[in-house]
Amino acid sequence: MQAVGLITEYNPFHNGHKYHVQQAKAVSGADVVVAVMSGNYVQRGEPAVFDKWDRTQLALAGGVNLLAELPFAFAVQPAHIFATGAVRLLADMGVSSIVFGAEHATLDFLEIAKQAQAALNDTQNFTGDYSQTYATQFNDVVETIVGFRIDHPNDLLGLAYAQAVLALNLESKVRLLPIQRQQAQYHDQTLNTANDIASATALRRQATTADHAVLKRFMSDEGALLLTQGPAVKSFDTAWLAALLYKVKTTPVDELEKIYQLNDGLAYRLHALIERRDYTTMTELLTDFKSKRYTQSRLQRSLLYTILNVTHVEMQTALQQPYIRFLGMDQLGRKYVKQQRDQFTLPVINRVSQDEINGILKLDYRAGALYHYFEKTPGAVQDTGRIPVYYER
Repeated sequence: MQAVGLITEYNPFHNGHKYHVQQAKAVSGADVVVAVMSGNYVQRGEPAVFDKWDRTQLALAGGVNLLAELPFAFAVQPAHIFATGAVRLLADMGVSSIVFGAEHATLDFLEIAKQAQAALNDTQNFTGDYSQTYATQFNDVVETIVGFRIDHPNDLLGLAYAQAVLALNLESKVRLLPIQRQQAQYHDQTLNTANDIASATALRRQATTADHAVLKRFMSDEGALLLTQGPAVKSFDTAWLAALLYKVKTTPVDELEKIYQLNDGLAYRLHALIERRDYTTMTELLTDFKSKRYTQSRLQRSLLYTILNVTHVEMQTALQQPYIRFLGMDQLGRKYVKQQRDQFTLPVINRVSQDEINGILKLDYRAGALYHYFEKTPGAVQDTGRIPVYYER
């Protein structure tokens, strides 16, 4: 069996994602759809609208055959780290192609990345570290190659996937196949009932307020029912702020500086802001914390790292320890795992052990425990005692 890979957040799974699954099989000719999905937190540094188990269930119902978790260390990161972790996992699981949505699907993302990288290598001693400066230079060169600025979210991710394929030396093993993004755009804020595809952003904004019948137009009945109940966790904007304030107020600045990406004066700035003003929302704090040097997503991730007490050392350790943890599968996915199990080179986690909690899963376990703490109606804990969701077709 041949497998096609998808890199996802499914926050939440909707008709656009279902179309992605269907088209992935069609354009790749693969038998099995394998998705890597962010766990309980998404790339911009917020808790997911539903936990990873509910989102897995919706994805399997939507046509995905096998779904694995993208570890926190890769999931809550800028595009190049997010892409590298996801591409590595998919390659280890044996996918022969990766299909992704793009605003300009006719572009050859891999060829563009190769040309841009070669151009930069000719002009400077590039070491392979995707720093912010390099990213800016890279995008400048890309603009000269394609004739316009690539600044759409999915196009930028496509370039990140291409860079990851090159960096991991997978060019001969994994094809990149872009498909045209349909109807709604990534940042659309409203639901257009003339269509049946909406952005995940618009759907999240309608949580608890939109009629179930309206939501069903854009997602499954099960997903619509969940969304009418609202996010699984208490408000990140208010409830999670209390944890951040406590952490900053009770931690010396020199200790805060050990938090991942809370460097270059950010720890001092954050501490000073919180000492000077009584904030009531995360939005207010981010407004004051913003900087021309850093994007809001970058700063929001740093606040989440602070709440979770993720140190630089701990993050670097986690980035060196990728693993495969299956969240769910159907009959075909189970058959594919049996076919490929001897080919996996990364550790495969089934039931979580105490050794894994103290080791390779240390960061993810803590992140899951915090998500569970803030759940509105806590059920089972996020990681221990859980087995992959099995979906019978």
